Amino acid sequence: MTGKERIFQALAGGRPEPVPIALDYLFLYLAERIEQEYVSAYRERLLRYQQVRLDPDEDAWIRAQAILRAYARFRERDDWLYAPAYPVPEVVQQRALALEGEKVYQIDLRDGSRQLLLPAQQSKQEFYRDYYARKHERAHRRSEIKPLLDEYVTDMRAQRMNMAVARHLIASQGQDYFIYTGFSGPFWALFELFGFESMMTACYDSPAEARIIMDTALELALERAGRFRDAGGHGIRIEELMVSADLISPRLYEEYVWPYEEKLCAGLRRMGLKVILYFCGDVMPRLPALTQLPIDALMVEESKKDFRIDIGEVRAAVGDQLCLFGNIDAYEVMRMGTSAQIRQEVERQLRAAGTHGAFIMGIGSPLPLDTPAEHVDILIEHTRRCGWPADSISHEA
Repeated sequence: MTGKERIFQALAGGRPEPVPIALDYLFLYLAERIEQEYVSAYRERLLRYQQVRLDPDEDAWIRAQAILRAYARFRERDDWLYAPAYPVPEVVQQRALALEGEKVYQIDLRDGSRQLLLPAQQSKQEFYRDYYARKHERAHRRSEIKPLLDEYVTDMRAQRMNMAVARHLIASQGQDYFIYTGFSGPFWALFELFGFESMMTACYDSPAEARIIMDTALELALERAGRFRDAGGHGIRIEELMVSADLISPRLYEEYVWPYEEKLCAGLRRMGLKVILYFCGDVMPRLPALTQLPIDALMVEESKKDFRIDIGEVRAAVGDQLCLFGNIDAYEVMRMGTSAQIRQEVERQLRAAGTHGAFIMGIGSPLPLDTPAEHVDILIEHTRRCGWPADSISHEA
């Protein structure tokens, strides 16, 4: 049985053998290695010419191959693969790579602006510094809804709608692995435009404008999902951030979040895509509402801050019908734990959430970048070795 078949069977409520494994955010954990593999494909040309203009078709293929080579870090793969969006050809063909000493930059040939690619950690620090600076600037322009929305839509269509990389991954891996992509729910568009503080006040200060923004975000999400479906993709992971019980009120969630979640999930289902909802933060008070959504599986964070999320309690709250992903602690267990502790937590989660009801082994949050790769190997290999709890097998029989 292939990884794709295992995931599909679990999402349909079954218990395939061996237990399916889908570790979320591996794309982020491997980001530096992916960037290194990507740049290495251009290394010879960069050493010769110092600057290389990108060809959209070639570059999309190189990016796909870099992702696959990065996964060679692990002894065994899990059962799914994230397919990122990619800028449209008109944007890519106006870019070049430039080598300056040990640093590699991506150059926008239209205005000369530069984005550092390697070293990757410095690149990410610069990216997020600029990312949050733009949000701060937009927060002061919150009354300018139309121009801000126009900028948002233009950026989305230019940077996140092309499925060229996804097509390469689907063509080479789609028979064996569940290929998914992901995006946030419509409420997150308020953060994309304004940042945290204005996101939290927009629904109170400017409810009509907030709904216009979320309506637009919903349309864009469905458009992006449709393109992914047309490329042959299998499922969508919706990430719900900053809508948990520790951050917003029940009324705000019920009026501004859940209705958009329902529309988005239903739209994805109509496209024939599998729908996986990843809910960050304190999920326990939200579980009755989440079980009413048309989703195929639920992912939850691990316990953090002032809330506790035990996967066994989540299983008890949602019942046996909904497929659950495991929420092994990415820091305390995967980063800081011993090999024995990782194995013990794998077994505990299988008993707690996999005894009754479909289950996919997973982690609660992105892995810290300094997590030993062998810890990922241990999680995958021990899950494969363990299989389902004995009482789970007898229950099915």
